[in-house]
Amino acid sequence: MDREDITETAKKEFSSKVNQQRGEISSKIIKEPKFLSEKQKNSWNNNGFILLKNFYPQNSCSEMNSAVKDIINTMVCPEDPFSHAYEKDGYIGIREMKPNPEAKTIHDEMSKIFRLHGKGIFNDFIKNKRLLDLLEDILGENIDCFLSQYIFKNPGAWGQPWHQDSSYFPFDRHPQVGAWVATSPATIENGCLVILPGSHKEHLHEHVPDDREGSNYGYTEIKDQDFKNQTPVTLETGDLLLFHSFLMHKSYDNESKSKRTAVVFHFAETGTEYGQLDSPTNEWISVRGSGLN
Repeated sequence: MDREDITETAKKEFSSKVNQQRGEISSKIIKEPKFLSEKQKNSWNNNGFILLKNFYPQNSCSEMNSAVKDIINTMVCPEDPFSHAYEKDGYIGIREMKPNPEAKTIHDEMSKIFRLHGKGIFNDFIKNKRLLDLLEDILGENIDCFLSQYIFKNPGAWGQPWHQDSSYFPFDRHPQVGAWVATSPATIENGCLVILPGSHKEHLHEHVPDDREGSNYGYTEIKDQDFKNQTPVTLETGDLLLFHSFLMHKSYDNESKSKRTAVVFHFAETGTEYGQLDSPTNEWISVRGSGLN
């Protein structure tokens, strides 16, 4: 897909698909957790997220970063013509549509790599007992990881507009849980995540196409909401943010000279139905409970 191929019609068609979930709500709350502390339970129920500092070792974060670089090196040749999407060995890579005049290598123009959690250190992460204990209190005893993505946020890259992840997940039950691992520091300058605490209690809002010229395919935006209570989430390497799939969030543009990297894993209750056609970026892997049998 060339840069010129992302037409307004294509953006509107994608937005129309996203809005098929519009109006849905998620009323499930945590009542008697086995593993979450009272503070963590209240943060999830009231705010829609749990922040765990120093959750993952920094050397393991570096290993994740190196593994993704190796994937890109086998996925894209320097002499290849521009393409918005790449596929190799089950991985899917997405390149920024907005040109980066400072780019020196293909890594400097990548946006995301999907389908990481089936192999290597990424597969090890989704089997982390401490993580799964926390997820069990939210999702129940039977848990699948269905989506993973490495996010580059290179210098000059735009942030993603306000959205709710469940709008992209046409599933028969809610919520899902995002597990965001900072593999480098996330600051306001380099494009950290921004959340709207408590917005997970809202219904799924209308998502309109991102109207910035050169925005990535698949970017949509919530505009019918007051965001005055938005909260930047600055993170250190190894911090973990668990967040509700209805929580409104976005990210700032990267106005620094360095990358801001993260790996995001999405978890759902085993047995979740995804409709007639699953997304090509999804890969359902059971990590706890009945799905392992």
